[in-house]
Amino acid sequence: MDSRHFLDRSGARFLAGLICVLALSGLALTWHKQNNTDTAGRPVAATGVAGATATNDPAVNPKFDECRTKRSADIANMLKDGVIDQAKHDEFLAGALQRCAGMFPPES
Repeated sequence: MDSRHFLDRSGARFLAGLICVLALSGLALTWHKQNNTDTAGRPVAATGVAGATATNDPAVNPKFDECRTKRSADIANMLKDGVIDQAKHDEFLAGALQRCAGMFPPES
């Protein structure tokens, strides 16, 4: 039987290295998502265009249009009520458009 402490064994060190790699990967992906870049550092195009509607772009999912309209109104009300400032409004709106685009992708 091995007399070394369990943290000094090769299996524990491998597991610690694996956890470190996974944590750093998650941190890098989160950083890129916050900065709207891909993993190569290139800017990512916005998925939800604020001016697009179902009437002028047939590829837009009607459910996306409904989601965008509702979320935009909710966030505008938060700004009007003084709950958030303009910077937070812009941040929340961008996030809401990305979530709506993710839930309701364009129809093909």
